[in-house]
Amino acid sequence: MIRKYILVLLTTFNFIVTADEGMWEPYQMELLQKELRSSGYKGNVSNVSDLFKHPMSAIVSLGGCSAAFVSDAGLIATNYHCIESSYLQFNSNAETDLFETGFVARTKDAEKRSAPGARVYITLESSNITKQVLDGLTDDTLAVDRAKIIEDNKKEIIKKCETSDEVECRVRSFFSGETYKLEKVLKLKDIRLVYAPPAYIGEYGGEIDNWMYPRHTGDFALLRAYTAKDGSSKEYNEDNIPYESDSFLKVSAKGVDDNDFVMVVGYPGRTNRTITFNEIEWDLEIGFYETVKFLKRGIELMEENTNSSDGSKLKYRGLKSGYENYYKKISGQIDGANNFKLIETEKIKWDEFLQFVKNEASKEDKDYLSELLDLINQDQEKAIARRYYGNSSLISQAKILYRNAFEREKIDADRKPGYQDRDQERMTNRIKSLNYSFDPRVDQAMFEDRLMVYKDIDSSLRRTVYSKILKLDESEEMILNKVDEIYSTEFKNSESFLKMMAMSLDELNNSNDPLVLFAKDTFDESMKYEKESEERGAKRQLLKSKFIGLLKKYYQSSNKQLYADANGTLRVTYGNVKGVSLKDGLTYEPFTRLEGIPQKHTGQKPFNASDKLLNLINEKDYGEYYYEPINSVPVNFLSTLDITNGNSGSATINSDFELVGLAFDGMLETIISDYKYIPDSRTISVDSRYLLWTLDKLDGADNILDELTVVR
Repeated sequence: MIRKYILVLLTTFNFIVTADEGMWEPYQMELLQKELRSSGYKGNVSNVSDLFKHPMSAIVSLGGCSAAFVSDAGLIATNYHCIESSYLQFNSNAETDLFETGFVARTKDAEKRSAPGARVYITLESSNITKQVLDGLTDDTLAVDRAKIIEDNKKEIIKKCETSDEVECRVRSFFSGETYKLEKVLKLKDIRLVYAPPAYIGEYGGEIDNWMYPRHTGDFALLRAYTAKDGSSKEYNEDNIPYESDSFLKVSAKGVDDNDFVMVVGYPGRTNRTITFNEIEWDLEIGFYETVKFLKRGIELMEENTNSSDGSKLKYRGLKSGYENYYKKISGQIDGANNFKLIETEKIKWDEFLQFVKNEASKEDKDYLSELLDLINQDQEKAIARRYYGNSSLISQAKILYRNAFEREKIDADRKPGYQDRDQERMTNRIKSLNYSFDPRVDQAMFEDRLMVYKDIDSSLRRTVYSKILKLDESEEMILNKVDEIYSTEFKNSESFLKMMAMSLDELNNSNDPLVLFAKDTFDESMKYEKESEERGAKRQLLKSKFIGLLKKYYQSSNKQLYADANGTLRVTYGNVKGVSLKDGLTYEPFTRLEGIPQKHTGQKPFNASDKLLNLINEKDYGEYYYEPINSVPVNFLSTLDITNGNSGSATINSDFELVGLAFDGMLETIISDYKYIPDSRTISVDSRYLLWTLDKLDGADNILDELTVVR
């Protein structure tokens, strides 16, 4: 398929270039040539600004993680933690636990299927569509009309863009809706597991070492994309052939040295560097603490209610890991905000901005800003209640399917996004995944616990019908009895939910199943809240775009400039391999060594290295991956790269576009950089030399090594 990249240099897109700060859109690299050269970049800048050219054409998304082709036969490198759910968990059971054993496909025929819905996405096109999205709007358009117009415009744009089922199109918002872009991607549907190390390598250190350094985690894995024989994207079939990846990264056995130029290309999810002070203050003083409490209790509930004997522990392994990861991150952001005095410093900057607004802004813009801040404050009041509403996967699935039946009564063009014909495949695959990721007993226990918190929230902030049906103003016994009744449903697994998905609205309305009745009886209230949310969202989008306009003028008044927050689109960040000193008397060296593994080894998870691994290290069997400055094989390394969630699995490359590592983590001390860039922030990458050493020395995966183009 031919890739088309529309380069749009918007005069309204401005940039702040501070050290290695910034997650840049590819086309912006042409504007950063001076900064790139000063960092040590020696390649052709056009190569990293054009999706058609290598290495950009080798970069892919897994839909939440990043990855890259590393052979011409569709071989893909990413992080171990990115493949745990859809590949390891899906292919594991009580008899065969791939987390414990790891997996090596010695032949292509031995490669394992992914869970339903696992995809690889290749960006084909990015174009500015702001005018089309906002067509028919003025600043005076009512919020209810604004929401509908934007939604209809987006649906029409997507309909015209998606010319086949192998193409997916998304409308992406930049600068809080000031700018919109159309992202067109090729969707590869047959993805298979090729290699994953055992957990004692892939997640060595576990949650203890998560977000920490020094680190000794082999967070890498290999997948392969397949297509039909004619090159089209099709679901799994034995006759499918490996995807022909014209562009792929060579893998460096030389790796990097201290201060070497490095670059990360991937799909960062979200940063919050252009939000109002009101939002920062609420998150740091209230929101973060509430999130930590919510996550901590969730982890406890999963520990209390899952076990190995019935398979529930394995089913909730991924969710629990996600909770633990986010818990530690938010806890680190709280500490980082305090250590860097973020509220104090941002308040000073905010007051300076407000003074600028007072002196330079029009009355209209001042009114817009005041209205925005009022709206934000109102939404924050309801935020905690929303967190505890609807914490049942079983109920949520039923409500989605009831809504889907309701929407199917309409022609496709009139349906809500998420319920159109284009969305049915994704919905089906999500249901199929329940068989390896859902247990109604565990779900009920978690729901009951959350419900007891929700019932104690001020009734004015709760949903009236939802509260009435669940008897939240009555005794705990009556509440639990009602929950028991709902969970007595016949719809408790993938097969039954697929049956429910096939039912018409009339059939669902005539059902006496307690779960279906609950979905039906709360439907009108859910629709009411959805409409209100959409209206507020549309109003907020307009006001936020006005705020961004003011913010740009403010930066320009000081000869500074602004860049867009991460939003899941393809970005480039650059920097250098470099250690850091974050505490007095404590310096983190840029590389960790193999010898750090036995130093941490206890024999108990998560520091349970195998005898074979320990023996190889003890024998100093370094092979060609030896790095003289550290007298060992490097395991992980630090760099000044600016990344966030979603960058996991991103290729870390050198000026020659060789893979020298895979980015997988940041440092807890500076994780608050999602809100405010911290110059001392560091990215942790697994070193390509450790990846190759593991494939070679530990697993003897000669077939994989032969397929890779290894630069020695």
